[in-house]
Amino acid sequence: MTQTASEAPRRAPRWMLVLLTVSLALNFIIVGLVAGAVWRFRSPPPWASGVTPNLLGYASTLSSERRKELWRGTEEERTRLRPFRREVRAAREDTMRALAEEPFDKQRFLAAQARQADAENRARAAVQDLYAEIAARLTVEERRAFRRWRDHRRPPGHNLLDEPEQPTAAK
Repeated sequence: MTQTASEAPRRAPRWMLVLLTVSLALNFIIVGLVAGAVWRFRSPPPWASGVTPNLLGYASTLSSERRKELWRGTEEERTRLRPFRREVRAAREDTMRALAEEPFDKQRFLAAQARQADAENRARAAVQDLYAEIAARLTVEERRAFRRWRDHRRPPGHNLLDEPEQPTAAK
């Protein structure tokens, strides 16, 4: 049972080579999908995660002296905002309790959401007062720089609630 010199070494059948090629292609597709998902859902860069892209966040990135000046000038607005924040947190907790309640009471949930919306609107009005005061105290250069700063910190893409872009109709 020895192999003679005239016999050629056995080659793998053609179907096996095709199967191996298809398997390799599928592996590349799966690895690509996983890598793409990891890339898409990665956490934000460290510099972007700690600062909210609004006027208050921008003010916190200014020089220490300038930031202290703005903080002193907006102390009243920031102090007025604190109770609203507590009220919003309490309203959100009430909404979550209504949502988790068994049996689910739709009317209670809607009432909790309405109270939450009212609390958020009152807080939003106080925040607008704070932003207006900060904006009034910023220099022209700082206000212009804010827009560029904010554009670089906004998350890419669209919000799920945004309307899809409509192609313009040819006339």
